[in-house]
Amino acid sequence: MTIIDLLITIIIVTILVTIALGVMTYVAYKLRLARRPSLPEDTGARYFVVYQPPADVAEPGEADAT
Repeated sequence: MTIIDLLITIIIVTILVTIALGVMTYVAYKLRLARRPSLPEDTGARYFVVYQPPADVAEPGEADAT
């Protein structure tokens, strides 16, 4: 076996291992997506509520204009 044959073998094995790892990663990703719990029906704000200031409070700067 010459050095060229050895290098070709190493390159081919590296390519095949990379393809195999890519396929296994994709399968693991799809299996993980299948196990994901479904989203709740309520898609509104779960943790935060939008603050609405009272309407009778004057804007800053309005008191200086008078």
